Amino acid sequence: MKQFLSLVLSAILSIFGVGLGECPSTPDSEKVASAEQLALFEEIVESETAWLASLQLENGAIPMTYSANGTLRMNPYFADFAALALLDRADDYAGNVKKYMDWHFAHLNTSSSDYNGVDGTIYDYEIKMADGKIVEEKSLGSYDSTDSYAATFLMVLNKYYDKTGDSAYILSNVGNIQRIVNAMLSTLHNGLTMAKPDYEIKYLMDNCEVYAGAKACGELFTKVSCDKSKAIETQCAEAVDDIYNTVENKLWKSLCGNYKVAVKKTLNLDAIKFSWNEYYPSATAQLFPIAFGLICPRSDRALNLYNKFCEKYDWVNFDYPDAFYWGSNVYTAAVVNDIDRVVQYMENYKGIAETHAYPLYNADAGKVSMAAQIMLDRAA
Repeated sequence: MKQFLSLVLSAILSIFGVGLGECPSTPDSEKVASAEQLALFEEIVESETAWLASLQLENGAIPMTYSANGTLRMNPYFADFAALALLDRADDYAGNVKKYMDWHFAHLNTSSSDYNGVDGTIYDYEIKMADGKIVEEKSLGSYDSTDSYAATFLMVLNKYYDKTGDSAYILSNVGNIQRIVNAMLSTLHNGLTMAKPDYEIKYLMDNCEVYAGAKACGELFTKVSCDKSKAIETQCAEAVDDIYNTVENKLWKSLCGNYKVAVKKTLNLDAIKFSWNEYYPSATAQLFPIAFGLICPRSDRALNLYNKFCEKYDWVNFDYPDAFYWGSNVYTAAVVNDIDRVVQYMENYKGIAETHAYPLYNADAGKVSMAAQIMLDRAA
């Protein structure tokens, strides 16, 4: 019955241009970038992937930024976006990503080492450096989430396989991958994941990432066959359907034209009251269903949300209430094929890329690079 209702809902939603993460193929007439713009995008990808690769330490970690001396912050969630960007140039950097994945697998918590008792999670780390060498790697004993950290790493695994065809690596880590899937879904409750067991808030942003991570892992095990393939594929497919349907039915507010930002564990009560005047997390969260594939980027809903965001914030000129560069904004712009704003952002970003000085960090640089690669791929 549950599967039947899901199919019915999918059919109804498709009438309105929305499907279970699906989107009609891009029309042949869709605008593509000029030769000059493509040269800019190529320059960005080359510079940012080279910088991201330069961050990698001898043990495989990709810290948020780099200094030969001092303490570096290693956040696995942020490092995942660096790895995803590096895989756009897999011929040059697949080895870097494999080394990072080795680091990630080696640092998974067990149920006894995780402070919430959840197997397959991963902590943030501090790494002390002296003259470019690792002196000490210290677990911080905590993470921002259990759902998103796992989801983005599953995206890395799927993209790594697609770019390299290295099934042996995937098969050698199937047990760990299953642990990560379990960790991602350990807080799944009434169709949405909570950020972590000790923080029972269900975020739109996290659940968009979990949707994409579960979908990526399910796709991975349709391509790589082993004894556990079918079970993982089924587990992920069920999570994809549950999260999509719950986001659609519980978080989308059709009369208001926006998504709920976060809800509490019970009764679907708002944990954060939405306002376009609140840049983060309210306004930025509205872009996540577009960026992570819950809605078609050419649908009226996606374009209305995106255009409202652009009307409210001059993000191409970094005019918003914090100092960061928000690569997720330009990534979404690339997904909806807003060439003009992507170009404006990239032109401004070029100055930042000359020094890669903080507050630029690995995840933002990765998202900027992936946005540029989307534009290159579209023109190919």
